[in-house]
Amino acid sequence: MRVIQPVWVVIAALLVALLVPTLARAAKPYGVVTVDLRPEIGEVPTHLCVVSQGQGPRTRQRLSELFLPHAGTELAQRDELILDPATWGSGSDERPCEAGGACLPRVELPIANVLADDLWVACTSDSLVADRSTRDPRVLVMMLEHLEGSPPLLESLKLTGGVATIGVQADLSRIVVTARSLGGHYDAHTRAFRAEEASDHSELVALPLAPRCHGVEIELPGVRLRESDRDRLELRAHGVDLDVHTCVGPLQGSARMHVELPRAEGFGRLEVELPPTAGETPTATRFAASWGTAWPEGELRLDPHQLAFIWAPPACVWAIGTCPAATLEGGLSCEATPLADGTCQYLCPAGGDASEGDEEWVDVSPPVAVTFQKTDPDQRWNELLQRPGQVLSSYVDSEHIYLGAALDGWSRSVPGSRISHVELLENDGSSRKYAVADVDELRILAAGASCDPLRYRLVGDRRYQEGAAEIRDGQVEFGQVHKTARLLTFNVTIAQGGGIALMSAAAPDDLGRQVYFTAIGQLAANFRPRDPRYARVAYELRLGGTLGQWGYYGPGSLGEPKRQLAAKLAWARLLFEPAVIVDVVPPLSLSLGVGIGGSWPINNGDVINTGRFNWIISPSLDARVALRRWVSLVVQGRVMLREQTSVAVDIAGSEPVFAQFSNVSLIGLYGAQFSF
Repeated sequence: MRVIQPVWVVIAALLVALLVPTLARAAKPYGVVTVDLRPEIGEVPTHLCVVSQGQGPRTRQRLSELFLPHAGTELAQRDELILDPATWGSGSDERPCEAGGACLPRVELPIANVLADDLWVACTSDSLVADRSTRDPRVLVMMLEHLEGSPPLLESLKLTGGVATIGVQADLSRIVVTARSLGGHYDAHTRAFRAEEASDHSELVALPLAPRCHGVEIELPGVRLRESDRDRLELRAHGVDLDVHTCVGPLQGSARMHVELPRAEGFGRLEVELPPTAGETPTATRFAASWGTAWPEGELRLDPHQLAFIWAPPACVWAIGTCPAATLEGGLSCEATPLADGTCQYLCPAGGDASEGDEEWVDVSPPVAVTFQKTDPDQRWNELLQRPGQVLSSYVDSEHIYLGAALDGWSRSVPGSRISHVELLENDGSSRKYAVADVDELRILAAGASCDPLRYRLVGDRRYQEGAAEIRDGQVEFGQVHKTARLLTFNVTIAQGGGIALMSAAAPDDLGRQVYFTAIGQLAANFRPRDPRYARVAYELRLGGTLGQWGYYGPGSLGEPKRQLAAKLAWARLLFEPAVIVDVVPPLSLSLGVGIGGSWPINNGDVINTGRFNWIISPSLDARVALRRWVSLVVQGRVMLREQTSVAVDIAGSEPVFAQFSNVSLIGLYGAQFSF
């Protein structure tokens, strides 16, 4: 008995040494808190940081160590507690979508007068998505508290598919656990959420989460976005500018893009602007959409708020490089840009920068009526725009087409070649006249005008042939209108009058001075140059002659103190007369001609000594006053040279002796000239 007793003592001591630690651990409290993370939209967190006021086996890091270096711990800096990207394993050079700070992973301290250095944190990542978490991080910072009792001490932390499993040193049968969000990529809670008791050693917390930002699929109708468009893309969400390099996903040549939007408070609005580049013909440049909840439901299709379209003017009758004013229904004005191909590009509404408050964005979703307006003269026409980027081609009714015509190259006031009107000729035989005397530009009503030339004829002092005027860029180009003038015209002059015949010095002194009646008729071909520089002078070739009287002195008058004519005979002259005409001032012109021809008695009977068929020279000077283009009054002075008068100077036996004496006839005529 004495030998055996020490052995049992040793065995008992060994058993106590082995069982006491196990029993101690069995007596230590331990519980599991399961947190069901339930985002109202989007994905569950990829990273979880659990904060406690107590330092435990798992919470060995201070909360202040999670923030960016510039985020202090003073109370004045509470709004600047931004998580360091290293929290989710990202480099500091990677830029997140900030959205004016709305999307930054911000943390709000849970208790007044408590600094981040006073809080302890444990972090983990979701093992199911750890391979891609740094590319699309969603960090939740959560506060775990005991409703009654000392702060929880965390022993373990695991995140799997949106369910967090947290091991704590606590008797959960006697303690109520609460959880709430302190922020991160989710909004911070203003209240805590109590756990639902699951068993004596576990509790379940359903924690609703509201992401600060959420990716939404956006569709811009009528455009195709490529990576080359990123630098000119502008986005504003709820009045905050979005960085297109961080908040917009890949642009792959479609109308859709992925955009990170900040949470809307009651009313959300997204505005997208894609300013056109040089040479581009856009369909729409501004888009917007609004919604009345925190997030839009499903894919967000934006409506155009500044659309573009093309107006193709009618050929020839519109001035290339100019554009009519355009307004949308409701009075929204459009900005016009002439394009190199002659069309006009419009942006509606015009100008303004909505980001600076210069202009309110107005929904202009087609179909929408477009009103075009032009001036000189004032005209309007309408067309319905069915889709952004559409090519419109309407114009005023064909019966109300007006064209311009510049007259600055015309010589309209050259005497003898003045132009008073231009007459436009229609195919149906009608015509319209436009006065051109005192204007430099015409506004012509050209009903049904196209690219076909317009027929015209000038009206003025001269006669003009029909011409064809080209139509280009809304202008009638008459060209060198003086070339339509007729080079050759004809006229007939009929005049009457009389004159005296002056005898040469060799004639007897006793011969009386005689006056003769004369009538003249001439047909003339008139040649006037077309060039306005020389058109003031014209040239004529006249053919005609005179009918009148001529006399001789017979033997019966010998011995009289003043000898009188024995008889007056019918006398004719035939003249071929070149002449030059100078238009002095309208309507007066002067003409100088020299006629060459012959003269003879028509029927001299028994009088044989009358100087028949004498060659004569006849200079003339005319003054013409135009009454109409086709008729003028003519006053003419004419000289007849080389004519002779027969005079009986003696009687030899029973026969008289005749002598021929030269004379000069001075004739004055008045009459009319008819042109054709």
